[in-house]
Amino acid sequence: MLKILKTVWRVIRILAFMAYCLWDYSLAALGGKAERQRVIDRLFVEWGFFLLRVFQVDLRVTGHDLLPTERDTPRVFLVNHNSWLDIPATLAAAEEGMGFVAKRELGRIPLLAFWMRATGCVFIDRSDKRGARNALENTARQLTSRPLVVFPEGTRSKTGKRLPLKMGGMRMALMAGARIIPVHINNSRAAYEAFDPKGPIPLPVDVRFFPALDTRGMEDDKVTWNRMKQYVEDCWDAAEADIKNR
Repeated sequence: MLKILKTVWRVIRILAFMAYCLWDYSLAALGGKAERQRVIDRLFVEWGFFLLRVFQVDLRVTGHDLLPTERDTPRVFLVNHNSWLDIPATLAAAEEGMGFVAKRELGRIPLLAFWMRATGCVFIDRSDKRGARNALENTARQLTSRPLVVFPEGTRSKTGKRLPLKMGGMRMALMAGARIIPVHINNSRAAYEAFDPKGPIPLPVDVRFFPALDTRGMEDDKVTWNRMKQYVEDCWDAAEADIKNR
């Protein structure tokens, strides 16, 4: 019974926050495109912090000082993916509005799709490899100073174990001449999908940023693709080794 009441209370809080976002966005719409975008970015980050509070997450961030401060080059965050909470955790940790590469099915949910498109999300059909590749290539041509988050495993791990990395998102970053920033998230699955009501509250979730790899001037070939992949894997390995040795 307590679990049901807790779920209902979470839903009520989330709906109330959505109403607040719609009201704030409606006011911003009167100020023109630039004002709308500024408010959307602010609300998206607020949404990240809000969800972490709702799910009683203690967010612990390291490496934020390593994030590039220049905005003259596109930035692509490459994040491991174990939980639905990885998105709000990334937003809150970076403290910056950004888009996400998401599965096409999410683009069919009217209100959610509206907000996702407004924040710069890109929808791809994972069952259509050619279509997904074309979508990422189009995205590469349009990347600006606004960062984009890619989950290179391609989908959310159902077990918490790392999945093989796919090259689509990394090649998109290469085509855009972007800085790629590996990000490792630990324990997010325990805060939602594998939540244990008898566990610690709030639940610690770690987000670690690594130094950016600048892809400008790199050749678009398998040698470069493998170099990028190896760099991301090495960063994630380092994060997991540090966690294991605590």
